[in-house]
Amino acid sequence: MKTQKALFIINPKSGTTQKKGVPALLDYCLDSSKISYEIFYTQYAGHGREIAEKEKNNYHMIVAVGGDGTINEIAGPLINSETTLGIIPLGSGNGLARHLKIPLNTKKAISLLNDQHSKKIDTINFNNDIFVNVAGVGFDAHIASLFAESKKRGFLSYGMLALQEIIKFKSTGYRLIIDGEEKIEKAPFLISIANSSQYGNNAHIAPGAEISDGLMDICIMQKIPFWYYPSLIFHLFNGTLTRSRYYKTWQGKEALIHLLEDAEKKSIHLDGDPYPLKEDIKLSVNPLSLKVACKI
Repeated sequence: MKTQKALFIINPKSGTTQKKGVPALLDYCLDSSKISYEIFYTQYAGHGREIAEKEKNNYHMIVAVGGDGTINEIAGPLINSETTLGIIPLGSGNGLARHLKIPLNTKKAISLLNDQHSKKIDTINFNNDIFVNVAGVGFDAHIASLFAESKKRGFLSYGMLALQEIIKFKSTGYRLIIDGEEKIEKAPFLISIANSSQYGNNAHIAPGAEISDGLMDICIMQKIPFWYYPSLIFHLFNGTLTRSRYYKTWQGKEALIHLLEDAEKKSIHLDGDPYPLKEDIKLSVNPLSLKVACKI
């Protein structure tokens, strides 16, 4: 195999895992006859995107070391390029890595890069942005916004925050149009647009989603009564959410989410990172637009 040049972009703030040991593991796990590498550390939000944009033509592979938000930043500039995205999952949920069956063990994830195997996956346009895993509006975006402001990280902290907010959350009205066909006008609890099957931590919001099929899975959840919470959690983590009467899903290539009422102080999230919701949302799939290092 030809020796490939790789750039590892490390987000020192993502997830709960310390990143200090990563350079030593790279030296230990990477086969120097197959991969030569350099390391950059991000210093602020958006820095990973800037580095990837600047360096994408100088490396065969750019590796995101962090969570889904870090992957989102680095993936954007690599869309429709020959540069492969590598993933070392060190975030809170690691939804994309789990879907692609990239090992969560850091040593194994690094060693996988030695194989130099890759596959092409879809990405999704979200107005002027992109995402690669899951985006959405409603309750999940609300929690993502609060979680971003919290000093506590990890799945337990996220779960506790969701339990605190779920009763008092108020839905916003939307119109959902998929491939020209109108689907709903109600105010759903959440609308998720899924490229992969899960948020992270094996919470499967779109159990049937395939990441290379040229389609996005658009899922809605209606407000549920308190007594249904245990069943919802079971379905979410057991991959059986389609059995819930409060859940619907469709597939499509293009979609529009039109705001029916004032969305002030509402949020969207792209791969777990929150942004203010200011306008209608236009979505379209970029089929097989990103090369990712993973098992074939």
